[in-house]
Amino acid sequence: MNLWKCDQITDTSIISISNHCSGLQSLNLEGCHQITDASMMLISLYCNRLQLLDLDRCYQITDASIISISIHCTALQELNLCACYKVTDASIISISTHCTGLQLLHLNRCHKITDASIISISENCTGLKSLDVSYTNISDASLIAIAKNCTGLQFLSTDDCDSLSSDVLRDYFDSVFKLRVVILFIYPSLQI
Repeated sequence: MNLWKCDQITDTSIISISNHCSGLQSLNLEGCHQITDASMMLISLYCNRLQLLDLDRCYQITDASIISISIHCTALQELNLCACYKVTDASIISISTHCTGLQLLHLNRCHKITDASIISISENCTGLKSLDVSYTNISDASLIAIAKNCTGLQFLSTDDCDSLSSDVLRDYFDSVFKLRVVILFIYPSLQI
């Protein structure tokens, strides 16, 4: 179900979807700013066959929703949480523990995400193909873990991750040979 940029959608609509669409496998709520944990908790309970969930710019979503989704929607393969500012490491660690078949994880502008999340994802979701950690608080430790464990990664975005060093980036590119797209914010002093 694609409700992309339907910014007038409220929890009432999503609750109705959760009550009547138990077989739902794909839900795109990108830009649905009014969605809260109240409706997402019900989606996690009643639509537990979800494989794709896009919550990009659903600003009110917190760890409560994401942890519930991780516990009940274990078949999840694609999760987009870009600009979900309230999401923390607790959510992503729970996702990594329960949704081990995850192939796409986008966390762009999730400022509360640190190495703890990405290391856990790399250890438990080794089939990851696409990762966007732009504008997060990760360091070289995350890239080392991803390079070691997620050798099938094809897309990586680390735009504006200030704590990454050029040496680790260079080593990373050498070890992840299937990488097709890399997006970096290049600083004048960063030489790859």
